Amino acid sequence: MLRTTRMATLAAVLLTPFVASAPARPLPAPVQAAPSYTYHGTVHAVNVRSGWLDLITGVGMALRMVHMTTQPTTLFAAAGRSIRLGDLKPGDVVSAECRSTAAGMVAGRIERIEVPTP
Repeated sequence: MLRTTRMATLAAVLLTPFVASAPARPLPAPVQAAPSYTYHGTVHAVNVRSGWLDLITGVGMALRMVHMTTQPTTLFAAAGRSIRLGDLKPGDVVSAECRSTAAGMVAGRIERIEVPTP
């Protein structure tokens, strides 16, 4: 029995440095909000039934199409008043605040910008 106790003590003494120097389990990365984007552009297409719109945006001659979906919580505005997705039509100029998700761009707020006519 004395031999068993000595072997257990020796094993504990020899293994303690390995246990103490083992790397700690890394902390989980902090949860970050999805990055947000603000697009300014011209409405190309609107689908009220499916709740999406395509926006033509870009700088100079570098144009691109941004497809975004809306949710029931998406805010729509024009000239300081509330509107609906169905009030937007191709050719309208908008500013859209979106976030990137696994399913694509999701709009949180879309505001129609009144463009003065010449």
